[in-house]
Amino acid sequence: MTKTFFISLIFLIIFISFLIPGVSAAHYIIGFVNNANDGTSANGHSIVLWNPSKGINDNKTDIIGETGNSGTDNLYMIDCELLNNSCKIGDTLNLKVHNNGDYHVSNNVSVTITGAGYDIAPNITLGSLFNITMVSVDDDITSPPNEIDLFTATNRTVTCSAIINDSEGVGIKNATARFFDNISSSFSQGDNGNLHYSNNSCYINSSYGINESLILCNFQVAYYANSTYWNCTMSITDNNNATKNGSSHSFINPLLSIQVNDTLDFGSFNGVGVSPEVVLNVTNYGNVKINLSLYGYGMYIDDGNAMNCSSAKNISIMYEKYNLTTTNPGNLNLGSFESKYINLTSNSVVNNFNLGFRTDNNFNIAIKSTYWRIYLPSGISGSCSGNIVFGASQLAGI
Repeated sequence: MTKTFFISLIFLIIFISFLIPGVSAAHYIIGFVNNANDGTSANGHSIVLWNPSKGINDNKTDIIGETGNSGTDNLYMIDCELLNNSCKIGDTLNLKVHNNGDYHVSNNVSVTITGAGYDIAPNITLGSLFNITMVSVDDDITSPPNEIDLFTATNRTVTCSAIINDSEGVGIKNATARFFDNISSSFSQGDNGNLHYSNNSCYINSSYGINESLILCNFQVAYYANSTYWNCTMSITDNNNATKNGSSHSFINPLLSIQVNDTLDFGSFNGVGVSPEVVLNVTNYGNVKINLSLYGYGMYIDDGNAMNCSSAKNISIMYEKYNLTTTNPGNLNLGSFESKYINLTSNSVVNNFNLGFRTDNNFNIAIKSTYWRIYLPSGISGSCSGNIVFGASQLAGI
C-alpha cells in the first residue's frame, strides 16, 4: 500500500466519522482492489461481503471506485451491520469480487471484526482472463500449413488446437469446437458431412506448461466435405465460468477419386457381330463434380488395340465403344452400334459426365452408369482381354 493510499484511507475514515457522528450501529469493512494484471480496471465491479457461517445468501455488496460508497478509485466500503445477521466482534467475514458479466472475479479474502469502528480487509487483485494463443487447424501433414487433404471413401482426422495461457491459475473446465464451411455454413448450424462438424468434449492437457493448457479438438472429416475455406472456432471455459472463443482457418483441397467395377465382361459369343450392352457404374469418391477421361489398350499402352487375343488377330481400339448418357438395349447391327456409341481411343479423352459428389450422410447417390459394347470382327478366336483406364477430371469452375 502506497503512502498516497494511507492518506486517502485516513481521509475516508475521518470523513465517515464526521458524516455519521454518534451512530454506533455501523461497522465498515474497507479495502483496496488492485486492477487486473491484464489492465482491466477494478472500478465499477461489484464486491460482495458475507459471513461464511451464515451462508452466501446473507450478503451485502458495494461498487468499487467512485460510483460506490467509498467515492474513491479502487476502494470499497461495506457496513457489515447491515447483514441480516449483523456482524459481531470476532466474526470472520469473506469478501470477493464477483462476476458482473465480464468474468473478472477474484479469490476470497477474510477479515476479522474487531472492536474498532471499522476494519481494513487485505488487498484484493481483480482476476485476469485467460488468453487463447496459437490456434491452428490442420491434418497430420503440416506442410504446407492450413491445407487439408482428404482420404478416398473414408474419413480424415482434422485437429483444431490451441494453447491457453492462464496466468491466474484458475484452470480450464471445458472446451468445445465447431469446424465448418466458412462460405456455406456457420458456427451454430447442425452437423453435416459436407458442411459442419462438432466436438463437444475436446482434450485438455492442463500440464502442458506453467499456467498453460493445450487444447486438442479432433474431427473425423468425410471424404466429401466441401472443397473450400473452413473455419474452426473453439469455445473455452475456465473454472470461474469465463468463456472465450478463438478461431483459425484452413482450406480443404479438392479430392478427385472414382471407383469402377474391376471387370467389364462382354461374355462369350460366336461369329462376327456386336456384343450385348454391358453397364459399368462409376462412383464419385471425391468432393468435387467431375467429368470422365477414358482411354484403352490391349496389352501395352498405345498399342492401338482394345483387346489382345489368343488368336493371331487382335481387336482394334476402334471397335470398343461407349455411351455415357443413354442405354441402348437389345441387339444392334454395326451401323446402329457406330451411331449410338463413341469410340474408345488410345489417347485419353475427357468426356462430359457431370457426376456430382456425395451430399447425403446416409447414402452415396453420386453414382452414374456408363454403357459399353464391342464389335467382334472376323478372324477373332480364343479368349481376349484388354484394359480401359478411367480418370476423373474436375469440372471447370467447380
